[in-house]
Amino acid sequence: MKLIKNKTVIIVIIILVALAASIFVIITKPKKTNKPVPNVSNQSIKKYSIDITGKTDVTTAFQKMVDSYPKGSTITLPKGNYNLQNTIKLKDGIKLVAENNAIIKGIGKNTLFSVGNDNSFRGIDFQNCNTAISVAGKKGLKVANCKFTNKINFAAINFSQSSDCTVINSSFYDILKYGVLIDKDSKNITIDKNKFDNPKVFGGYSKEQISGHVYCLNGTNIKVTNNILKNSGGQGVIFAYNSGTGKGTTNSVASNNQCEGNGQEGATIYGGNQKVTSGNSLIGNTCKNNRFNQIEIWQSNNNIVKNNIVEESKAGVGNLGAITLFDTFQTTCIGNKVLSAQNNGINITSGSYKCTVLSNNIKNTNGKKANDAVEKGNGILLDSNGKKQPQYIKIKDNIISSSIGTIAKSGIYSTSNTDQHNKIDGNKITGYKTGLHEYAKMTIGK
Repeated sequence: MKLIKNKTVIIVIIILVALAASIFVIITKPKKTNKPVPNVSNQSIKKYSIDITGKTDVTTAFQKMVDSYPKGSTITLPKGNYNLQNTIKLKDGIKLVAENNAIIKGIGKNTLFSVGNDNSFRGIDFQNCNTAISVAGKKGLKVANCKFTNKINFAAINFSQSSDCTVINSSFYDILKYGVLIDKDSKNITIDKNKFDNPKVFGGYSKEQISGHVYCLNGTNIKVTNNILKNSGGQGVIFAYNSGTGKGTTNSVASNNQCEGNGQEGATIYGGNQKVTSGNSLIGNTCKNNRFNQIEIWQSNNNIVKNNIVEESKAGVGNLGAITLFDTFQTTCIGNKVLSAQNNGINITSGSYKCTVLSNNIKNTNGKKANDAVEKGNGILLDSNGKKQPQYIKIKDNIISSSIGTIAKSGIYSTSNTDQHNKIDGNKITGYKTGLHEYAKMTIGK
C-alpha cells in the first residue's frame, strides 16, 4: 500500500514538471507577427553615407539602402534634402515615409522613383524632375500627404497599365504638364482630396496647352473626387483617349471637384472621332472661369452630367457654352446650375443625338453681349456648328432666367427651323427677349 502511494506521488510530480516545462516553452517561444521589420533607417543613412544636405548625388547609396530592406519594410527618411540624379527602383512592398520634412530633388530631367507592387509614399516632398513617380504595369501604389513642387516637367505621377492605386491628401504645385497622368488600360485608380494649383491663372500660359491636372488618356473605373484643380495650362480633369492606341476612358467619375481658372475646360469627357471614351460621369463639380467651356462632353456617348455648378463671371472666359454637348449620343444633362455664362448656358451641337437636358437652372447668359451673332448668348442653344443639327433632343423642366435685366437673346434657340424630332416642354423662361424661339419650336417632332 505504501508503495502504491509513493508511485502516485511520483506520477503527480512528473505531470507537474511536464506542465511547467510546457508553460515555459509557451512563454518563451517568439510570437509570430505581421509587423514591418523594425525601422533602422537613421542607422542606414549613416551606414550608406547618404548625404542629406542635397549637395551631392546620393542615387547609388540610396538604392543600396532600399535594397537592403526586405519586402514589406517601412523606411522612415530623416529630415533633409536628398539629391537624386537618376532613378530609384523599389522592390515590392517597400514603404517610404518622411520623418519630418524630407525633400527628394532631381535634376529636372530624371524620374525619381520607379515602383514595384504595393509600394507607398507618405509625407515626402518631390521636386525638380521629369517624373516623380512612375507606375508601369504595377498595382497597389499608395501616395498620401505628399508634395509635388518646383518644376516637375512631365508628370508628377505617371500611371501606365497600373491598377488599384490611390493618391490622397497630397498637393501639386507648379507642375508644367501633367499632375497625374493615367494611360494604357489602367484601372481602379482613385485621386481623392488633393490640391492642384499652378501659381498663375491658366498656368501662366497665354494660349491653351495640351496638359491637365488629372489627365486620363485610357483607363476604367477612374475616380477623381473631392479635389481642388486650379490654373492648369489645360483641363482641370479630363477623361480622354489615346490616339496612338485608339483606346479611351470608360466607367469613370469625376465628382465634387473644384475646377477653376484652367487653360482649357474645367472638366471634359473626350472620345475622338471614334468615340472610344464612353459611359463616364461628371457629378457635383464646381467649374468656374476656366478658359473655354466649363464642362464639356465632346465626341463621347452615354455620359452623365449631373448636379454641377458652373460660372463664367470673368471677362475673357467661355466659348460655345458653359456646358457643351458636342457630337454625343444619349448623354444626360440633369440638375445642373449655370450661375452665369459669357455665351450660351447649355450648348447642344454638332449632331448630338437622343440627349436629355432636364431640370437645369440657367441664369444670366450672353455675358459677352454678342448681339451680332444670333447663335450666342442663349439659355439653351441647338446648333449644327457646321455639322449635323442635333436630333431627338429632350429639353424639359429647365428654369432659364435673368437677374440683370432683359437679355437680348432667347431662352431656347435653334439655328434649324425644321423638324429635328426634338421634345421641348415644361421649361420656365423669364428675363429673355424671346422665351422659346419660333425656330426651336419648329424642331419639335410632330
